[in-house]
Amino acid sequence: MKDTDIIPSTLKEAVEKISELPGYGEKSARRLAVNLLDMPRGDAIQIIKTLFDMLEKIHPCSECGLYTEDNLCSICSSDDRDKNVICVVEETFDAFAIEKTGKFKGLYHVIGGRLSPLEGITADDLNIEKLVERVEKNSIKEIILATNPTVEGEATASYIYNILKNKDVIISRIAYGLPFGAVLENADDFTLSKALEHKTVI
Repeated sequence: MKDTDIIPSTLKEAVEKISELPGYGEKSARRLAVNLLDMPRGDAIQIIKTLFDMLEKIHPCSECGLYTEDNLCSICSSDDRDKNVICVVEETFDAFAIEKTGKFKGLYHVIGGRLSPLEGITADDLNIEKLVERVEKNSIKEIILATNPTVEGEATASYIYNILKNKDVIISRIAYGLPFGAVLENADDFTLSKALEHKTVI
């Protein structure tokens, strides 16, 4: 009898499904599943219910792509934000990380990833067309490219720059207070603050 034969089929299926999430391998998926099983049943059910509620209520902002419970996120609908500046990020949590610094008062645009030919991710898979539309329809004076300082992030920033360079808009790149290869979500507030303060015009 194989070792895997003693694992309940429902548990195996749960591990397989969790493993399909980006960033989860079999070991981390197994750990999550077992942690839920080891918790008091009421606590585990509450976590699952919260995740279900999140899936039911959260969706991308119709304007910028940030996760929100409303049609427009709190940033797009705020009268206190600078409507002339858009900071372009790969994912919502990159914008959340920048917000924590308190240094940026403009709008955001989430493109939903980065160009990655090896993974089959092309410009058509990203929310770039909507960015161009926002630049053309609104009085946007500056675009800050805050894609992650990785090979793919740089390629994505370059691609967006080439699309927007002939528009009447200043295009800046977030400065390298961030080490190459870093991820915005994992950067500390001070590093992100310095990166924003020393952004460079492309």
